[in-house]
Amino acid sequence: MTDQLSSKAVRGRPRRFDPQEALSAGRALFHTHGYEALGIAAITEALGIRPASFYAAFGSKAAYFERIAEAYAAEILPLNIFFRDDRPVIDSIAELLGDAARTYTACSDRAGCLILEALRADRSNEGRGIALRIARARREKLEALIARTAPQVAPMVTDVLTVTMAGMSAAARDGASCSSLEQVAAVVMVGLRSLIGGNT
Repeated sequence: MTDQLSSKAVRGRPRRFDPQEALSAGRALFHTHGYEALGIAAITEALGIRPASFYAAFGSKAAYFERIAEAYAAEILPLNIFFRDDRPVIDSIAELLGDAARTYTACSDRAGCLILEALRADRSNEGRGIALRIARARREKLEALIARTAPQVAPMVTDVLTVTMAGMSAAARDGASCSSLEQVAAVVMVGLRSLIGGNT
């Protein structure tokens, strides 16, 4: 990891600090290495900035990760894109799982979901706590969207989806292909079509 991070550092005179670029670069760093593996020294070296600039812009490593994680959750597989009033909820779910399979396997060194993978850390991990809050908020939103047309089974469907997506993320991180995740999604959809079809 040290060699990878060091290769990103800017040699000689520090470049002009751009917080947005630092957030973008940080997303890749956390996704590749995980929260616990990255200290401030490694982060600032990879960004090519001094620790003082980092603290002035973000306050702490936790605050930095929180901004990155919140932006990631808003941009990657945003639920409002899938769940719309102009189509059946089951079609929205199918598209969500299909896009998750492709997104989680799109980049081998950043496989899986940044938020879901952060949840696999030890319970005392500061990054896990941030990810858990974001994941819970997303779950609540997902259940509310499903409940608009399938209120009786919304909690169960949400459980199936969150467990499936967590498993897909972990499998992608372990090297599973997009096609294998799409097959998993297809199998899950058989059960969900039966479950939702009888309760709408």
